[in-house]
Amino acid sequence: MVIIFSFFVVNPIIAEDKNIQDSGFARMIPKLPKTPNDPELLNNFVYPSWGPVCQRYTYTVTYKDKEGRKPEYMRIIFNGKSIEMEPAFDKSTAGEESYKNGVRYEYKFVPNKLGSNFYYFEASNGLGKARAAIIDSPDNGPVLFDSAFDKNEIAVVDSKTGQKVLNFQTKEEWVGGIALSDDGKYLAAKTSNHIYLFDTQKPDKPLWKFQNGSEVGGDVKGGVAISGDGGKIFALIGSIAVLFDKNSNNPLWKTEVGNGYNVAISKDGRYTAVGLAGSEENENSNLLILWSAESEKPLWKYHSSGNFHDVSLSSDGSYIGASTGCPDRKAYIFSKDSNNPIFKSDQLTRDSPVHRGKISADGNYLAVGSESDAGAIFLFKKGEQQPVWKFPTQNGSSVRALNFTPDGKFIGAATFGGQTYIFESESSQPIASWTVDGALGGVDIADDGTFIATGGTDKKLHIFEKGKTSGVEIPFNEYVEEIDISANGKYIAAGTGGSVYFFESFNKDQNKIFSCTTVIEPKPLTEAMGGNNGQAQQVSSAGKSLIKNTQIKLPGMLFGFGFLGSMLLLGIFTAIRKLKFLEKQKKILMQFNLSKLSFLKLTGKKVMIFLLILTILFLFLTITAVLVNKNPSAVLLKKDEQNLPSDKQGSGVCGNNLCEPGLGETKESCPKDCSEGN
Repeated sequence: MVIIFSFFVVNPIIAEDKNIQDSGFARMIPKLPKTPNDPELLNNFVYPSWGPVCQRYTYTVTYKDKEGRKPEYMRIIFNGKSIEMEPAFDKSTAGEESYKNGVRYEYKFVPNKLGSNFYYFEASNGLGKARAAIIDSPDNGPVLFDSAFDKNEIAVVDSKTGQKVLNFQTKEEWVGGIALSDDGKYLAAKTSNHIYLFDTQKPDKPLWKFQNGSEVGGDVKGGVAISGDGGKIFALIGSIAVLFDKNSNNPLWKTEVGNGYNVAISKDGRYTAVGLAGSEENENSNLLILWSAESEKPLWKYHSSGNFHDVSLSSDGSYIGASTGCPDRKAYIFSKDSNNPIFKSDQLTRDSPVHRGKISADGNYLAVGSESDAGAIFLFKKGEQQPVWKFPTQNGSSVRALNFTPDGKFIGAATFGGQTYIFESESSQPIASWTVDGALGGVDIADDGTFIATGGTDKKLHIFEKGKTSGVEIPFNEYVEEIDISANGKYIAAGTGGSVYFFESFNKDQNKIFSCTTVIEPKPLTEAMGGNNGQAQQVSSAGKSLIKNTQIKLPGMLFGFGFLGSMLLLGIFTAIRKLKFLEKQKKILMQFNLSKLSFLKLTGKKVMIFLLILTILFLFLTITAVLVNKNPSAVLLKKDEQNLPSDKQGSGVCGNNLCEPGLGETKESCPKDCSEGN
């Protein structure tokens, strides 16, 4: 266990720098030779892992030496500059045992402009060296935005008037999914910690909500989908896949699957699917999973070497479209009858994800969006290996927003360069296009192809009609990233967040210098690490769950023992009264009653009635506890005020398929969660 004595930095001049930023440092670094005397560097991360400029970020690493040798140097190589780090306590108090167990070092940084910050750690004990936060090239972090993302919202806009008819503030929770029923009556939304169902005709508050623990922020956002009639809602929140009927926040079923990027449900609500993140080595991650709505037992699973960034279903669920990230970088079509792909494209990018894969309602076509320097829109036809056509975007700008009309006639797409396009499926040349001043991460196209809605880093929802050169703008407080248009075209739902904008340079203020006269202080690192004063300690979500479940189930266990005990007493007392060979015990009880309990005036009949009532009471309490413990996360409140608190997912747990750098997980300390590819 790491020994930490106090939480402060000895030399603030060395340990903090506000102005070092040079993204040109992202290059290959030669590896160090290994020796038997090398120290260890572990538990390295940057906290917070994302946030605004002018916030204080802490780069942390733990130095450990098996012989207790203190480091000759402990450095962070930050944007190409070597900077000495300081221990997170008074180093004069550290002895040999401290270095054997591990000592935490820190570097604090307040960025004053947007952009990438590349770093790794290096230490020497005089005999050997060690590095961390580097494989072939340095790590990049934190992910910087020009917003703190604390004013997020869910909104529904009337497509004709451009007015918000529903506006629900989610504050610091990012919106990871938006879905409208065909008639626009029901809106399902997924945020960092909640799933909501709204009636758009009664917009003041949700019909119900479901709560589950999930990390705020990050690119692995989960998702939500709704059947055409609004009767079924399917979501991925944290690592839980969950299916609801619209009439209750008590799940029809839920199952632990891992963290992922998106979900889908067939129009008739009979099939659901999810695309998961993870690592190539972990066969239980990077999965595409298909279910029948009847059961949480999957129909099949398919493992890819890359994360599944998108998943979509044909109208009846017969076909599944999907796309993957690094190192796979392909588009797929599956049949519901088998996990063997009926179509698998060639690799579509050089080293970046294929972010979108949307299938047509009949399952015959797949529209695909790729990103980074190979940004393009592809149209594939089932049964043909080569694309029907490909449209390279302007300057290769990323396509992280794309959608297909159900009839397969029109494709809507938006880019991080600010371009919005409408295509007819017969041609690679757009029939309409518009440009806005911002990166666009959300888009949907009306089912009849007459208009398109898009939004992005300009914090606006844009509605463009085919045949018009300008559109309508609706302001939001944060980046717009989730958009859905009802099938009847009446409503447009939108949600804000930063997930789709992770790991991409896009902002027009990229070179702007912020004054940072006020420095934002995040929650203390010790608090984020569970209050353990920086000691290297992995928190077990299973342990937390065990404690919580024990607290929930303990009364039920006591009631069960009470029932068994009272029933046993009733049986023994009846036997003593009725069986002749127990006459001796009967006389002893009668003498005890007359000498010690005479004031109670007990009779055999009274004792029988008391024991019978006690047995029935404990039986009733036991049955009640069993029913409650069957789904402890389902707690129905007053009508119109339903809230379903659920188990909080443990944080910082290696093996939960979620890379949590803010809680100490890195590619080195937890490679199965923090894979190098996207």
